[in-house]
Amino acid sequence: MAKKFGKFLMVTAAIGAVAAGAYYYLQSKDRFVDDDFDDDDDFDNFDDDWEDDEAEKDSDRNYVDLDLDKAEDFKEGIEAAKAEATDKVVGAAKETAEKVKKEADKAEVKVEEFFDDDDGDSSMDAM
Repeated sequence: MAKKFGKFLMVTAAIGAVAAGAYYYLQSKDRFVDDDFDDDDDFDNFDDDWEDDEAEKDSDRNYVDLDLDKAEDFKEGIEAAKAEATDKVVGAAKETAEKVKKEADKAEVKVEEFFDDDDGDSSMDAM
C-alpha cells in the first residue's frame, strides 16, 4: 500500500509541475507578443510637424546680448574668494602642525623624565 501511495504522490507532483510550466509559458508568451508590437510605433514620420514648428519658432526668436564685463568681474571675484579660502586653510594647517609639534615635545620630555635612571639613592629600582 505504501508503494502505491508513493507512486500516486510522484505522479501527482509531476502532473502539477507540467501544469505550472504550461501556465507560466502561456503567460510569458503573451508578454513577448505585446512587446514586439510596441517596437513598430517608433518608426512614425514626424518630419512634417517639425518643419512647421521650426518656421514659427524662427520668427518669434529673441536674442539676448551677453555682458562680458560682468562675467569677467564675477570670475575675478571667484578667484579672489578661492585664494582667500586657500590662505585660511594653509594657515590653519600650519597652526595645527605647530601645536602638534609642541605637544609632542612636551610628551617626549615627560616620557624621558619617567624613564630617567638618575635616582638620588643609588638604588637599582629601574633595572
